[in-house]
Amino acid sequence: MRKNTKDRKKKYVGILLLALICVGGGLGVAGQGGFSTHSNRVNEQTAKAAASPAATKATATPKETEVPVSLKWSKKVASLKAGKSYAFKVKVNAGEPIKAVKWSVSNKKYATINQKGVLKGKRVGTVTVKANYETVAISCKVKIKAKRIIGIDPGHQQSGNSGLEAVGPGASTKKAKVAGGTSGVSTHIAEYQLTMKIAKSLKKELVNRGYAVVMTRTKNNVNISNKERAIKINKSGADICIRLHADGGASSAKGASGLYPSSQNPYVGKLSGKSYKLSQSILKSYCAATGIRNRGSVKRDDLTGTNWSKVPVIVLEMGFMTNSAEDKYMASQNGQKAMVQGIANGVDSYYKK
Repeated sequence: MRKNTKDRKKKYVGILLLALICVGGGLGVAGQGGFSTHSNRVNEQTAKAAASPAATKATATPKETEVPVSLKWSKKVASLKAGKSYAFKVKVNAGEPIKAVKWSVSNKKYATINQKGVLKGKRVGTVTVKANYETVAISCKVKIKAKRIIGIDPGHQQSGNSGLEAVGPGASTKKAKVAGGTSGVSTHIAEYQLTMKIAKSLKKELVNRGYAVVMTRTKNNVNISNKERAIKINKSGADICIRLHADGGASSAKGASGLYPSSQNPYVGKLSGKSYKLSQSILKSYCAATGIRNRGSVKRDDLTGTNWSKVPVIVLEMGFMTNSAEDKYMASQNGQKAMVQGIANGVDSYYKK
């Protein structure tokens, strides 16, 4: 009986010790194992999970949605005169001005544009203006218009026409429709050939300077009277008319002159002032470029091609083909280049005054 009692006491003591050990572990006694070790592991795993990239991404502040760049014109034109400038402008999205835009133009022969968006017209034609900003671009077409329309009448033709026509509207006086013209004393070049050569080169030069050009003839084998030539220029919308001729006379005669209608002209007296201004402008530039003597502006009221005109008009006698030196000069390549430059400079000068 005692033996059983001792056995029971030992058993109770063992159970008590085991309970104390479990309680001690559950309380997380410093330096002990049990639940404290498990708790540390859980804390470490929680910290690692919180520091993981996935968690960081999930908790980071969301990025703002980027608005696609869009360009719009704030200033543009559909047409521009040669010699004039216009500043194009664009805006991005809600109207923010753009500074880093890149500008370009499709054909620099007709117009140029700088990196401030300023377009300058050069000659008649159509260009496309393009604005680039980052990856976006917009464009528009611009028509370059002529500064002015210039009428050129290359004097004479391959064969003269002795038929008669009135020297002016309502006139009873009549003259030959087209005179034969003179020829070079040394070169034997006909006047109608010289005037055509200069006219074609002058047209090219004027077009390059931004003018539009209308010619009364483009070949020599034609039959167009002086009255018909004037009417053609009138209908073309030309602003002025330059009638190209060369003089004939004594072998010693030399120089260039401009023939214009007087204020007493019964047909075109009202054109006298502007015609005189045109004559003076062209003669001054022409003689400066060529070195040919300036014989001055001369009033003439008997010229059919002048009297039927409705725009300022002159006859430019470019030099004497009966003077050997001037004949050779006007036939030379250098001489013709200078002649063309001089006339074109005179046209520029006329419109600047």
